[in-house]
Amino acid sequence: MPDWFTDLVTYGAVPVLVAIGVVAAGICTLRGQWRTGMGLGLDFWLAAGLLTLAVATTWSTIATVAVIVGVRHLATWSIDRSLGNSHSRGTAASK
Repeated sequence: MPDWFTDLVTYGAVPVLVAIGVVAAGICTLRGQWRTGMGLGLDFWLAAGLLTLAVATTWSTIATVAVIVGVRHLATWSIDRSLGNSHSRGTAASK
């Protein structure tokens, strides 16, 4: 892969993806949709990691993307679980 392309992805596209993810997550959080904001932020973080993996296939990059995927799944699972439990308690209390 040409050096200019690797530099463009590493120093151009990846920071832009992370910045868009932070802004999107912040906007959603300010609007009271923190779950959507967290999901968007993690999705853009994952996209940046996958883009980095596409240009630099090293074991450390692979490990980084694996950690990002693990954090994304763990966060989604724990949020779904906590919202599911609190939702079921709320409906039981209202009956």
